[in-house]
Amino acid sequence: MNNKELFQKVKELKLPIGEYALFGSAPLGIRELKNCHDIDIIATENLWKEYSNKKDWQIKEMADGNKYLCNNEIELWKDWGPGNWDIKQLIKEAEIIDGLPFVKLEKVLEWKRLNHREKDLKDIEIIENFLRI
Repeated sequence: MNNKELFQKVKELKLPIGEYALFGSAPLGIRELKNCHDIDIIATENLWKEYSNKKDWQIKEMADGNKYLCNNEIELWKDWGPGNWDIKQLIKEAEIIDGLPFVKLEKVLEWKRLNHREKDLKDIEIIENFLRI
């Protein structure tokens, strides 16, 4: 599935603006800087609870105990790590691109630097070049 198809799937959910923002690689994907394999969405506690009761969504757990909801290529998170992120603030400051709210690239860069996984190193370089840092 390509980026455009993934973003269309998110649009079809008709999530309320102000209750979520796309994070992870999605802010890179919308700018055609990366091909996304899935979409990570941070959500308010209320939205997360609502979707935790939907039959097509299953709760999964990370090794660190952090839980998220999954529906095929879309993941819904009420917490985000590593780091101490203010989910409500990230959502509030999100940039609307093509009708969807995206966490600002500067925050994605900060998160990828904290993660410092092998796959993040290339993304860090891409973001820095894009932002001309």
